Amino acid sequence: MNALEHIQRARALLARGQEELAESALSDALDAAVAAEDLVLLTRSRMALGALLFEQGRHDEALPFLKAVVRTELADGSVDAEVKTAAQLLRLIRGEAP
Repeated sequence: MNALEHIQRARALLARGQEELAESALSDALDAAVAAEDLVLLTRSRMALGALLFEQGRHDEALPFLKAVVRTELADGSVDAEVKTAAQLLRLIRGEAP
C-alpha cells in the first residue's frame, strides 16, 4: 500500500470513529512516504497525523509533525495549503488568536 492509500484508509477509519486505527494508518503513510522519498506525501501524512493529534488534544505529540510541515517548502506550491494549516494549528497551540 502506498502513502496515499494509507491516508485514504485513515480518512475512512476516522469517518467510522476509529481514531486509533486511523492514527496507525497515518503512521504507515509516513513510513511509505519516506520509503518512496515522496516529499509531498510525507508532508501530507505529517499534516494529517498532526491534525489528528491536535484534534485529540494531544498537542505535545502534534508539535513535531506540525513544525515539520511548516518547515517544508516546495517551489511548485503543492503543499502550501498544508503549511498554512499547520501554521494556524501551531498558533492555536501557543494560544495565539487565529
